[in-house]
Amino acid sequence: MLGKHPNRFWCRIRDMPRFTPATPRSRRLGRELRKLRDAKGLTGDGVAEIVRCSPSRISRIESGEIKPRVGDVMELLVAYGVKIDGEPGTSLLEQARGLREEGWWQRLGGKYATYIAYETEAVELKNFEPMLVPGLLQTEAYAREVNVIGRETDPDGVTQRVAARMTRQEVLHRKPTPLRMHAILSEASLRTEVGGPDVLREQLDHLVTLSKLPNVTIQVLRFEAGAHLADSSGFVLLAFEPDDPPLGYIETLAGELFLESSRDLARLSAAYDNLRTLARSPAESIKFIRELSEHGA
Repeated sequence: MLGKHPNRFWCRIRDMPRFTPATPRSRRLGRELRKLRDAKGLTGDGVAEIVRCSPSRISRIESGEIKPRVGDVMELLVAYGVKIDGEPGTSLLEQARGLREEGWWQRLGGKYATYIAYETEAVELKNFEPMLVPGLLQTEAYAREVNVIGRETDPDGVTQRVAARMTRQEVLHRKPTPLRMHAILSEASLRTEVGGPDVLREQLDHLVTLSKLPNVTIQVLRFEAGAHLADSSGFVLLAFEPDDPPLGYIETLAGELFLESSRDLARLSAAYDNLRTLARSPAESIKFIRELSEHGA
C-alpha cells in the first residue's frame, strides 16, 4: 500500500485539509497516531517521505486539523508497524470512520455548525446567559420568537434554526452519558417577555421540568447580587474527555469567538465561579422560577 502514488500532483490533492477546525475527536485520533510515530522513533518528515506526502500534512493530522480518511490512517499504521486487524489499529480505524460521518449540523455551515459539533462531543457544559434562556433549555415557541426578533426574516430560515435548536437539545437525553449542563440565568433573562406572557410562562415551566434531570443544574442570579465579573456578555465553557483541552465560546453582535488559550479559559472559569457564588442555590432558584411562572414575571 505504501509508495503507490505515481506523482506529486496526487499528493497535493491529498494534502488539502478536510477537517478544520480541530475537534476533540480529531485531536484524540491525532494524539494516538503521534504516540505510535514517537514509539517507532520516526520524525514527521520521515513519515511523510514513507507515505509520499508533505510533512505539513502529517502535522495537521496529528493536531486534528485534517480529517483523515480510513485509508490515510491505514497507511500510517503500516508505516508504524501496527497491525490493522488488531488493537490499537482496529480502534484507530474505527475512529477515522467516525470522523468521516457527516453530522446533522454540518449542513448549517459557518461557526454555528462548528459550535454544535463541539457541543455534541462535550461531556460538560457551563453556560451563563444575561438576557435570554440558553438554547439547550428553550421551548420550541420561545426559540421561534428568539429567532424572529431581529435575527431572521426568512420563514424557512427561522424554521431551520428552530429545528436545529430542538435537535441540539438531544444531548441532554443521550444514552448512555447525557451532557452535564450547569446553567446560570440572570433574573433579567427570566423576566424578559419573549413572545408574550404565555410563551414566557411555558418557558419557565419547562425550566422547572428540566431541572429535575440529574444532569441539569440551574441557578438564578438575582438582581440584588449586584455587579459581577461577566457584566458584558454571556459565555459557554465546554469540557471534553480528560485528555482533551476545554473550550470557551462567546457569541457577540460582531460574531462568535472560540477561546482556547489557558489565559482566556482561566478568566472565564474565574468569572463562572464568581457567578455561581453570587447566584441562588439550585433549590432556591427553582422555587423562584416557579413563583415567577405562577404570579407573573
